[in-house]
Formats: sequence, C-alpha cells, structure tokens
Amino acid sequence: MPEVLTVIPTYNASHFLPATLDCIAAQTRRPDRIVVIDNGSTDSTPELVRSHPSLRIEFLQNPTNIGVLGNLNRCLELAAETDYLHLLMADDLVRPHFMARGLDALKDEPGQALAYVFDDKINQHGKVVLEAPRQTDTRARHVPLAEFIGRQATLETILLPGVLFRTDRRKLPTTFRNFPQVADCVFLAECAHLGCSVVEIPEALCEYRLSEINASSRHRAQIESFVRDEWRAMEMISAWIPQPGWRRAVNRAWLRLRFAARTEVKRQLFAAAQPAYAAEVDAVRREVAGPILGAGGVAVVRARDLIRRLRGQRTRLEEFQSLQDPGKR
Repeated sequence: MPEVLTVIPTYNASHFLPATLDCIAAQTRRPDRIVVIDNGSTDSTPELVRSHPSLRIEFLQNPTNIGVLGNLNRCLELAAETDYLHLLMADDLVRPHFMARGLDALKDEPGQALAYVFDDKINQHGKVVLEAPRQTDTRARHVPLAEFIGRQATLETILLPGVLFRTDRRKLPTTFRNFPQVADCVFLAECAHLGCSVVEIPEALCEYRLSEINASSRHRAQIESFVRDEWRAMEMISAWIPQPGWRRAVNRAWLRLRFAARTEVKRQLFAAAQPAYAAEVDAVRREVAGPILGAGGVAVVRARDLIRRLRGQRTRLEEFQSLQDPGKR
C-alpha cells in the first residue's frame, strides 16, 4: 500500500492548529505519517502537537526561524521518503474526503504528478465567507499543460493545501522561489513545466483561512512583494507556456492588461486610508503596463464594477474588503 505523508509547516499558529490537526484526523483515508515542522514558535505549538488525542505526530523544530518559504522548502525535503506528499498550512483545512479523492485521482499516473481540489474561503472563526463555484460533474480530469500554466500566469492559482503530490519516491522537480506573495503560483507552474502531470478534482475539499498570519496579509503593505513580484511571476510563468512566438507576443500584452486591472483594484484598496501608498501602486501599474494597456486595465475594472452594480452585486473591491476583515461576511 502506498505511503501518504502530510507535512504541516507552522509558526505561532496555536490558535488555528488544533482545527488543522483535527481535519487530518477526520480524513476517511488518514495519512500514514504526519510531520509538523515548527519554525521557532514561542506559543503552545509543541504541547498541542504532542497531546493530540488521536494522531501520532512527529514534531521537528528548526534551530532558527528560516522564514515561510525556507520552512516550506524544508518540508519538500521529505518528498523522497513517501509515495504521496501533502503540504498543509497550519491555519488551513481539508475536508474529510480530500485524501481519498486525491489518491484515487493519482493512482494510475505514471511518474510524478499533482492533483488539486477547489477551495472555499473561511474567516478566523471557520465560517465560509466565499464559496468556490460548484460543479455538476465532479469527475477528475487531466488538465493540459498550456491550460494549467496559463492560469497560473494570470495568478488564478490553486491553493497549496488543496494539492496532493505523487512523488514517485523522488524529490519534486523544483522548490519555492523567493516570491513571498505568489510563491505557490510559481512553484506549481514550474512543477508542471518540469514534468508533473496535473489532475483537477472539481470539488471544494479545501478551506483557505483568511487571517493575519497568512502570506497575503503579511505582505500586503510591501510594494515589492504585493505588486512588483506579481508581474515578475507572471512573466516567468508565461515563458513556460508552450505556444508559438506570435501567440507569446499577444499573451504578453494580455498579461499586462490583466496586471493593470489587478493593480487598479489594489490602488483602490489603499486610496482612502493610505493615499501615498496607493500612488506607489499606481506608479507600478503605469510603469509595467504602459499608457495604453495601463489605462485599459483601469477601464476594465470600471466597466466590471458598473456591470456588477447593475446586477446588484458587490464590486471586486467591496468583495476584497469584506474578505480582508476576518469578522465580516
């Protein structure tokens, strides 16, 4: 029987960790091995791990804090020790059938592969605040390389806790690069680029927690990681899309437009409270996208907002603001 390993990197997440461990205990197919790699926590993490009532957990502690990405790469070092690897962040959850569905989807894959599920967003209290689209057909499907990498290039990423890797008892083909905000996007795209086949399981079997300890919250006010790194990641990932030269030029223009639209929403987010920072964000939009595509991105956002208001829906900014407040729906 193949071995399944769940690794949980953590740092001072004791208020969320019990629920995360409980979701592993609730799996219809539990992992054979569970490892928590602590990054120098000063809270009650060690005691929580060692006293869990139904799980036998290995607790490893880094001598010093090596950062989020450093700790994720430390987790990847265990890939060659197992047949299947699952990286679960200490504040996120997976639903009971996650592991069983992932194993079933990957059982006939040759070599290294990854299967991913959809995710619902939850707040700090575990309440769902944004649901993933529900599908009538929940059968697993192979995702073509160009489609998967293309979606990653527009940063429409899947979430790492909702991914199960078939390792083939080898190291995965890459590690997490220094993109604090979008490292998972780059990592998963590069895995596919370097030979991992990709399987989609169109069910919401992951719960991503919107909290102040996740990377998106920590890097929101840093212009390099919050804005510029997104464009660097988009450029890097798009270079891995298998496509002819003429298509590449068109795709690059499309990415600039998408980046301009994303950045306009971010500018709006800070416009009232931090106008100087909002101006910095806007300057990056104009620098990267240029005058025509930059203005086009702003126009896209305004047109989309108008359509949403006419339909009685929240704008993208309003939706984003509600998600960033963990206490609100």
